[in-house]
Order: sequence, then C-alpha cells, then structure tokens
Amino acid sequence: MRTTSANRGFTPGRGFTLVELLVVIGIIAVMISLLLPALNRAREQANSIKCMSNIRQISQALVMYTSDNKGYIIPSFNLPPVSGAATNYTSIGAAQAMDGWPSILLRDGYLRGPTLDQSVNTVFYCPDTYDLYGMENGQTLLDPGLPRGYSEWPMTFAGNLGGGDGDNEAPITMPLQGFNQIVRCSYWMNAYNPIGPPSSPLPNLQTADVFYTSSFGWGPDINGNYIGLHRIVNIVHSSRMVVIADGIYFGRQGSTQIGQNDLRIGYRHRGPKGPNTITNVGFADGHAEAIDGFHFPQSKSTSNPNAAQENLTGPTLYANPESIF
Repeated sequence: MRTTSANRGFTPGRGFTLVELLVVIGIIAVMISLLLPALNRAREQANSIKCMSNIRQISQALVMYTSDNKGYIIPSFNLPPVSGAATNYTSIGAAQAMDGWPSILLRDGYLRGPTLDQSVNTVFYCPDTYDLYGMENGQTLLDPGLPRGYSEWPMTFAGNLGGGDGDNEAPITMPLQGFNQIVRCSYWMNAYNPIGPPSSPLPNLQTADVFYTSSFGWGPDINGNYIGLHRIVNIVHSSRMVVIADGIYFGRQGSTQIGQNDLRIGYRHRGPKGPNTITNVGFADGHAEAIDGFHFPQSKSTSNPNAAQENLTGPTLYANPESIF
C-alpha cells in the first residue's frame, strides 16, 4: 500500500518567531553601525590618496613646463591689456577674460584634460571637492565650505564690484588663444595676483612679488614696472617651496590656516585632529605631501608672529625666505 507523508509522521519546519526576527535585525543593525565608520574612513583615505596623486602629477607637470620654457615658471594667468588703456589693471565695469594655469597646462599638452566642459573626472579635481563655485560671488569670507569648492578656467571678472577678485566670476572659453574648454579646478596656486585697481600707494613689485608665480602683465607698480614671468633659478629651496594645494584660485598667503577670514586653502581631508584638517600640497621640485590646517605657512605680517619660524624651518611660501625675514 502506498504511504503518504502524513503516514510517515512528517511535520512542516517551524518558522521564526517575531522575537527571533527582531533579534536578527538588531544584530544586523549593530554590525552595520560598526562597519559604516570603517567604510567611510576607507573611502576618505582612498579620496585623499587620489587627491595626492593629482597634486603630484600637477607638480611634475609644472616642473616639465618650466624645463621646456627655458626656466620660466607658468603664470597664474595672463592679464590681457585693456584696449586703449595706459595701465593694465583689471577693468571696472567690463568683463575681462583670463586664461589660468590649468588651461595653459591642458592646452600645451602637459596634462590630459576633460573631454567635456566642467568635468570632475580629471587630475585638476579632488574627489572630496564640495560642489560649490568657491569665488563665484567674490571672497570666501568666513565660510569654511567655499575654499573646499572649485574655480573654473578660463574665467572673467565681471568688473561689477570695483574690479579684482571681489567681483563676480564666471567661466568662459577663449578660442583665439586655443582655450576651448572650461576646466573645473579645485586646487589653489601660490601666486601673487594684484589684479584689481591698485591700492594707494601703488605696491612695489620688488618687495611684493615674492611667491612662486604671479599674474603676468599687471602694472605698472610704484616704480613703473609690470609683472613679468618668474624664473626657477630664483627659488632657493625647491623642496620646501609650496606651489599648489587643495583649495581655490590663488593668493591670500596671509590667510592660510583653518578659521581665518577669506581662506582659499581647502582643508578637505581627515588628519589626526579630525575631518577637514588636512590639505595636500605640491612643491617646486615635483613632490607632494600633506600639511595640517594649523601649521600651513603664512606670509609675513604684523598679525602673524610665527611667520618667520613657519617659512624658515618648514614648507615656505617664498622663493627666497631668507631675504624676507
């Protein structure tokens, strides 16, 4: 006689109770809470490593540019003269286009660039960049997020707020000069850039134009001089000379540490003192390293008594720090 499962004494398996399901869910939640910080730290570390690689590639490209151009350093940008003007300061009331060092490196083939305008998948863009046009509306003031954003090159200053980098900024192409793409860049350059209407009295370029590079063509200064190209032979300590860093635009060397007004250094990376306390930095000899936001060198000023120690013993902003202090 055929037997059935019932005749063999088969009973269906017992399912989970509600309490057991809740226990399992609780265990999974605890495991996730333990894993997420580790996963986030791993992602942060990967982004910081990618950014450091970007910085190193850019620094080495700058070394190659200088070598190919008879020892002349790339300008932060070329300031085109205003037609009919006796001076070459940023115009007021009219937009003035400027090329920018990222666009120059891209056009001249020193780095591979984006296939699309404003791409974030390039060596010019740190993966931890905030999605903010850092100086679109002028200075960064005390907003710590804006220096962690980006700038775009070539760009124009609108001339609507008195001229200079306090004006509104906007990207633009310059086809006649070979700049056909908008480069989104989240790195700051150590440059002297007196681009707006001059102060009174006029600056003296001999004592003011003392950083890695500058905005070529600005002038005249108090002695009738215009900014020329810098030369690598004038850099005394190339392994300590700060060239680029996480951040936006350039300049403001007197405001480089966390919490300072109009900061342009972008502290995007985690360090021993917590998140957003480290910036990656490229040097004139082509190497790269990290600096924390409480020890980044600052320029000489009465408000910074530590400037001499910062620039004479470690990374320096100056081509010849011994001549400054």
